Amino acid sequence: MKKILKFGLGIVAGAATAHVVYHGYKSMEENLLRELTDTARQHFSDEKIDAVWIFEDPDHGAYFKGGIVNGNKAISFEINAETLEISSEKNTKIKLT
Repeated sequence: MKKILKFGLGIVAGAATAHVVYHGYKSMEENLLRELTDTARQHFSDEKIDAVWIFEDPDHGAYFKGGIVNGNKAISFEINAETLEISSEKNTKIKLT
């Protein structure tokens, strides 16, 4: 009986640990994406921003792809999560219908 109890407690402790680690990771990921979005908004603060997005998975290394929409113009960019520097901006005109 003691072996079953110890095994059950081990499973519960393992599940609790996995739960804490998972939610800690998700919280860290959300904070990183929020920081990247805030940096992009500050970088393009002279533009009227309609929408901002950052893809959740990095493209390569610590570089995330993202973009903003500004009226009839879209700007795509890459942002480095380690240095918070925006690079490779590309402007595209949007045809509104």
